[in-house]
Amino acid sequence: MNTENNKFLAAIGYLPFFCFLPIYLAREDEFAQFHGKQSLVLVATYIIISLGLWVISLIFGGILGHILLIGFVFKMIAWVSHNLLGTIVGIFYVILIIIGFIYTISGHTWEIPFISSYAKNLKI
Repeated sequence: MNTENNKFLAAIGYLPFFCFLPIYLAREDEFAQFHGKQSLVLVATYIIISLGLWVISLIFGGILGHILLIGFVFKMIAWVSHNLLGTIVGIFYVILIIIGFIYTISGHTWEIPFISSYAKNLKI
């Protein structure tokens, strides 16, 4: 199948957890493979960052937050990492999904900084 037939499939791949569709359904299409792999790395990066923020929040808020006198400082760090940084990361992730979807639907290849270099090295 050519790229024209797989543009929509590649674009759908940017939706969270649909990245495997272009990877497995359009094996011969380089365009769809690139976008599927890039979306897979993007989702994995988002999950890793979210889990990291959750662990930081758990450590600072749930454990260190109970220390007498300075616990409120740790609870503030937990709140900032979980709520503020988590929201910023989530918004940034959604923006990258939208940009990737728009570029893919229009037939262009957009390399997400840092993400695309890892996606190019994926062997699936």
